[in-house]
Amino acid sequence: MKCSIATTEMERTAILRQRYDIFVEEFNFFTSREDGKPIEYDAYDDHALLFGVWEKDTLIASCRLVLPNDLLGLPTLNNMKIDSEKIQDDQPTAEISRITVAPSYRAFKKTIKILQTMQEAIDRTSTDHGITQLIGAVEPSFLRLLNCSSLPYRPIGPIQYLIGAERYPVILRAQEYTISLKESR
Repeated sequence: MKCSIATTEMERTAILRQRYDIFVEEFNFFTSREDGKPIEYDAYDDHALLFGVWEKDTLIASCRLVLPNDLLGLPTLNNMKIDSEKIQDDQPTAEISRITVAPSYRAFKKTIKILQTMQEAIDRTSTDHGITQLIGAVEPSFLRLLNCSSLPYRPIGPIQYLIGAERYPVILRAQEYTISLKESR
C-alpha cells in the first residue's frame, strides 16, 4: 500500500470518482452534478493536492489537502465555529478533507493502516510546503478512529452540523504528530 499525490489526469479522475461513489451515491452528502459527470468536485479542489492510497493499481482510499490560499481560505475555517484560543492563527495551516475509504477496506485494522499511511504522506508534503498545522471537520466516531490510529487530532470547537452530519472542527500540529510517531514506535 502506498499513498501519493495524484500526478496524472487518470489518478485525479479516479479520486474524484471515488468521492462521488462515497459522498453522493453511498452517503448522500452531496447531489449529483448537473452535467451528469460521476465526479465530486468543488472550488477548493483548485487549491488542493489530491492524495490516493493505492494497493497495486487499485485506489483504496483518498483525501485532499487544501493548501493555504487567499482566494477561498479553508473550508473548516469558513464554515465552522472555532475556539480561537485553540488554533495558532500565525502558523501556516492546511486542511485535510474529503477522506474516503473504499467499502471493502473499512475493516478496523485496515482502516487504521490506511489512515496512518495517508498521514505519513500528508506530513511529508506539509513539511515541503512549510505547513505546521492541519485542520479538518470530522464526525465523533471518525475522530475516535483517528486517535486509535495514533493520529492526535483534537477538537478546536464544539460539535456542529456540517455536510450532512454532526462534526467537530479538529487540528493536528506537526510537532504533536512527530511526538506521537516516536511514542508509538
